[in-house]
Amino acid sequence: MFNTYDTLEQATHAQQRVTALLACGNNLMPVSWHMPVSKSPFRYAVAVREENYTHQLLEQNGSFMLNFLPFEYYEVVALMGNIHGDKEDKLALSQLEIEKKDRHANPLLSASDFVYECVVCDTYKNGDHTIFITDVKAIHVNEKQSEKPMFFSGRGRYATIAETVCVNKKNLQGV
Repeated sequence: MFNTYDTLEQATHAQQRVTALLACGNNLMPVSWHMPVSKSPFRYAVAVREENYTHQLLEQNGSFMLNFLPFEYYEVVALMGNIHGDKEDKLALSQLEIEKKDRHANPLLSASDFVYECVVCDTYKNGDHTIFITDVKAIHVNEKQSEKPMFFSGRGRYATIAETVCVNKKNLQGV
């Protein structure tokens, strides 16, 4: 049996999304609405609500680092979503170590499994969000990747995976 809702706020469904921490200067914002939009050139899109301080920073700076942190950092990610970057230094409050910064002063966080270095190439406004489409200038992959990626399903719920399987495409012939 299914329950039907008119708005996303009413629905309490568990729509799992890979969680990333968008770093624009010293501002960190959890982003759960994001996706690749082109393989060649590699382009990635993030949706940011217009009322967010991050939206203003992205319009000014036109670049960011998208840090994909492992599950063990869910409390830090949740905290970053509950404080305002225009009032607090979120990077300092996160206590996350900086590996390096890009030429735009956006931090690559040492704890990240991987990081996309993004430069905005286009925007699309729809409803209460703007989609920032970016050229991914570099992909930084941590040599010590976690086996527990972080997923967000809304309303403060975070999860990780219990099992990983690698399927060999050659074995799928004739299936």
